[in-house]
Amino acid sequence: MPVNTDLSRGRRLPRRPQYFNPRQFAAIYENPETGWREGVPHLAWLWLLLFGGFYLAARMVWRPVIIMAVVIVVTMLVFWPLMILVMLGFWISAAIRAQTIFREHYMRKGWDEIDPWEQDDQEVHGLL
Repeated sequence: MPVNTDLSRGRRLPRRPQYFNPRQFAAIYENPETGWREGVPHLAWLWLLLFGGFYLAARMVWRPVIIMAVVIVVTMLVFWPLMILVMLGFWISAAIRAQTIFREHYMRKGWDEIDPWEQDDQEVHGLL
């Protein structure tokens, strides 16, 4: 694989586009600096319903996990039996808002949203 030389960034390998199956992924986000793409599956709500904050932690979406943990700990300190209801409420609301949580996470990081059905890279086709 040829190596590009860039005066500002040194040597780097050419970027190869990542393609995601649009039938499996609801949204695709791309880091404009590196070209790295991450896909959010249509079944993210199911994974959040099954695994809750553990799925978010595995996907490195830390802000909602930390907020959930703080609220659950505070609730446990104030009135511990209520903790079960609060935990279930967070668990279900995270599953309902799965796509929104991921969209906010990637937009906050400055990533671009890519249409899953039109993810062809124009540089690959020589259009730029």
